[in-house]
Amino acid sequence: MKMLMIVCPENRQEEVRALIAQHDVHSYSEIPNVLGEGKTGKHLGTHTWPGKSVLVFTVVASAKKDELVQALKEYHESLLAGEGLRVFALPVESIL
Repeated sequence: MKMLMIVCPENRQEEVRALIAQHDVHSYSEIPNVLGEGKTGKHLGTHTWPGKSVLVFTVVASAKKDELVQALKEYHESLLAGEGLRVFALPVESIL
């Protein structure tokens, strides 16, 4: 199993949720109001550094991970310049 951590602009949150659901993934968690700095600049939710991100976590089977990552790559290509979308995959071990 793999955990996908998806960081997206908060104004793209609904689209990312829909994309995940389109691939029959219906379990996820979100952390709203994520602040930080990366390739697309600072997103600190201030007047000087506007914008915030959302962090979406989902755990999927390894085969489903490949399918979802491909869909996220295609979605990333449709974003405007300066809109960051980052996806990270981590191994997961279920304990309970």
